[in-house]
Amino acid sequence: MKDFSNELVKIIYDKIKKSGPITFKDFMEMALYYERYGYYSRSYIPIGKKGDFITSPHTHRIYGALHARQIEEFWNILGRGMFTIIEMGAGAGYLAKDILSFLSGREIFQFINYIIVEHKSETALYQKEILKPFINKISWVKRLSDLNSVKGCLISNELLDAFPVHLIQKESSGFKEIYLDFKDGYNCAEVPGELSNIQLIEYVKEFPFDIPDGYRTEVNLGIKTWISEISGIMSRGFVVTIDYGYTKKEYFHPARNRGTLLAYKNHRVSEELYDRPGEQDLTAHVNFSDLHRWGEDVGFSTMGYAPQWAFLASLDFEETFKELYGGEVDPFSPELAAVKMLLLPQGMGESHKVMIQGKGVSFNLALKGFLLKNIKKRL
Repeated sequence: MKDFSNELVKIIYDKIKKSGPITFKDFMEMALYYERYGYYSRSYIPIGKKGDFITSPHTHRIYGALHARQIEEFWNILGRGMFTIIEMGAGAGYLAKDILSFLSGREIFQFINYIIVEHKSETALYQKEILKPFINKISWVKRLSDLNSVKGCLISNELLDAFPVHLIQKESSGFKEIYLDFKDGYNCAEVPGELSNIQLIEYVKEFPFDIPDGYRTEVNLGIKTWISEISGIMSRGFVVTIDYGYTKKEYFHPARNRGTLLAYKNHRVSEELYDRPGEQDLTAHVNFSDLHRWGEDVGFSTMGYAPQWAFLASLDFEETFKELYGGEVDPFSPELAAVKMLLLPQGMGESHKVMIQGKGVSFNLALKGFLLKNIKKRL
């Protein structure tokens, strides 16, 4: 963090000099969400081909159409009638647009109430422009707590990976947390310190006993708060989480000894996490076993967990494709290339996982999205 043309660096520097070293979690929170200067607090949406990274909804509209098919099944399971779809981390609004577009000709459409949770007014204005054809179907709230007693589903696409995480490392004396300090003027340095809260102390007690000294990983306690908040506002329904991540066993694999934290800028990936904070995205893979466990603690049952390719392919993929295009598509067309990116392992097909949790429904329901593969037992 040597470039002091970046205002956020000055703010971080002043905070550390005034109050002492800060946890990596606090740094990540400032880098991503600090008012005006944080990466996600900027006035434009840094997603898509001209941004820093691309997400599934930006890839092809069939992505939203297939999720719409799963949502339609949710509606039937819950007895039809009024149905609320909540989306968090809606980005530019393409997923909402494609879901509503696909459902617009179906019976369910008249019963849908679509709510986008977006705290940033500039982003909400951008979304309203994209979603103009469905503006009467959609409402916006700033936070989950603005809602209560919802029946329906909540969907998030690449949201949890942007939650600030605690960065910890195994030492001979036990686990230490990584803090940031400034040494020798403006040079940022990592320093190990005690775990910063009781939740973290309890969490590391469940780590595999054979983790070697020097092993570094992340803990996303924000997921626990998030799923608890959802349980507080959802009476009956489903939570659909799509993100890149692993099960606990995979997450803490001996070979993954430097964790999963990455920085994204202009579609390039790096491990330079402290380079120009506020001007690059920071992410950590999701530990889906945590989401499963913490969900069960607040009344959710995990209905299914699968790679994205298996989930999408289970939802009448070919029929949906033909419905969107009215027939066959040239195998060499850009359309098909985009679809392959959603499904193939070298695209998002294997790296991205889909988890669905249910509340107030039978835990042994066989949801359509998991007909090809359901690996929830690995969680």
